[in-house]
Amino acid sequence: MDRTLLAFLVVADEGNLTSAASRVGLTQPALTKLIRRLERDYDAILFERTPRGMTLTRAGAKLRDRARRIEVHYRQSREEIRSMITGTLPYFSIEAGAAYHMEIAPDLTRILSAEFPETTVRLDFNNADLTLPRLVSGDIDLMLGAIQDRPPEGIETAEMFRVEIVPYCRKSDRLADLETVDASDISGRRWITRRDEAIVARMASYFSDRCLPAPDVAIEVEALAAGFRIVAQSDKLTLAPLSLTNVAAEFGLVPLRLSPPIWRFGSGAWFRASSREYPIMRRALDLVPQLVSETMAIPASYGPVATKSFPLAR
Repeated sequence: MDRTLLAFLVVADEGNLTSAASRVGLTQPALTKLIRRLERDYDAILFERTPRGMTLTRAGAKLRDRARRIEVHYRQSREEIRSMITGTLPYFSIEAGAAYHMEIAPDLTRILSAEFPETTVRLDFNNADLTLPRLVSGDIDLMLGAIQDRPPEGIETAEMFRVEIVPYCRKSDRLADLETVDASDISGRRWITRRDEAIVARMASYFSDRCLPAPDVAIEVEALAAGFRIVAQSDKLTLAPLSLTNVAAEFGLVPLRLSPPIWRFGSGAWFRASSREYPIMRRALDLVPQLVSETMAIPASYGPVATKSFPLAR
């Protein structure tokens, strides 16, 4: 990417010439001269110089948005060319949401590692809101999670199935014997939730819309397995995807038949268009729907699993 635009972006991010100069490997006078030359080229003042630092003007903000898109195109063009020439990656990083924690993501990682031994496969767990910027920047290669918004430029998605977020309780809980559960039946119970702001907000909205008190969150956990284990030994409830019914059963938990569910959304793969032609990416996109179909079993009372491989968006 053009060094001048790259330096401009660093100054815009830092808001300070001294720290920006250190990041781009220039002296402060050299960086100042570069910014002034850029302002001459655009015939516009790009920064307001204040005692507290450098603040973007309206023109500067417009250039920043364009420059970031140029940066994305530049980085992804390099990735496309590298995939054509080498076809291999030293690392392949996956981040997966809650619906993929127990079976799909670990199985995907195991298979890819066996089939592509020259690549180190990395797996981490996070929600889509936190992961998407890292996917765009190239820090990760594949994101598995909710697909609700239009993807940013250069990102493609493939929806694999519909996720339903429902309450779970232990088998001995009185709620487990109910054929259907109303929101009022679970109001007043204490909850164990993942540290996921989107899920907590949806749950709060669900109760508020029904004029019920806000849910009482007693414990927040990072891993779903931890939440399942705690619920199995208490009278608390937890939220998890309905597709994890079989996994929850191993902990002695059952899903509650709550209609409508707390949350329903599409889920699948997010990836950079520029990485599509890497063999390991093509294989991963083939494997995910297979693993979804094989591992996500839903009790018959809920009907068939809505598993479908959608065409990749362009």
